Amino acid sequence: MGRFLGRKIVVEATQLARRLRLPALMPSVGKALLFSAALSIAIIEGGFFWGLIFFGVAFYWYFRSMFEWNTFLYSFFVLTLYAYLSTSFLDHATDLGGLSGNTPVVIASLVFGVLFFLLLGIKEYVFLWRQAIFNFISGSLYFFISITFFIADKDSAWAFFSYFLLSFFALYLLIKESIDFFMEDAPKRKKELLVVGSTLLVIEFLSVVSILPIGFLNAAALIVLIVFILEDLVYHHLKGDLDRPIVLNNVTILVICLLFIFATSKLTL
Repeated sequence: MGRFLGRKIVVEATQLARRLRLPALMPSVGKALLFSAALSIAIIEGGFFWGLIFFGVAFYWYFRSMFEWNTFLYSFFVLTLYAYLSTSFLDHATDLGGLSGNTPVVIASLVFGVLFFLLLGIKEYVFLWRQAIFNFISGSLYFFISITFFIADKDSAWAFFSYFLLSFFALYLLIKESIDFFMEDAPKRKKELLVVGSTLLVIEFLSVVSILPIGFLNAAALIVLIVFILEDLVYHHLKGDLDRPIVLNNVTILVICLLFIFATSKLTL
């Protein structure tokens, strides 16, 4: 009886693993773990050499499979760069909610490793819900771009301009990739104009939100919300069905989320 139940459990577990595509996921899991490990070592050890090792590992595992190598290339570039920048800032932070030592760096590295794993999964058609996962990755990257801009030391004009320009190009690449992914057949010139316009609006919002006394986490969440609303409006505009109800729906979502963000923020002047 025990053997029968044991075999039945093994068979059911095997069938479940196949339905979840676990065998296909395992290579991506290994690559993501190496990505996280290389990032942790690069930040903890510091220096040009370990940073070069991290970027080398990331590029090697991403381009090792040339299948659909350029589909999410912009997301990969932004993810790799901001994984290094954000984790570096975290390593130099002093107030981390009671966490000490290298724990914050390891946790952040694992988070970026998960994003790298998801990116590999949609790149190689491992996941079924590619659009939803792509939106999650994009939202996460918008969030980290905003946080990096908010917490970076921008005392000098040169530092502010550098982070402003870096944020602009990162946002441009991600918005462009998102519009291309969802509206591949739309006219290229029209898409490019809308992408540039959306990026300019977002970067202006980024500058304005950075001076609001709502905390950098809430501010970053607000930027993510604004980007997604703009992308939704652009999507419906390119699709040709942008109308008043869609605009009102997005405005309503924005107002409700704004009220929630300000209600949960510790406003300090």
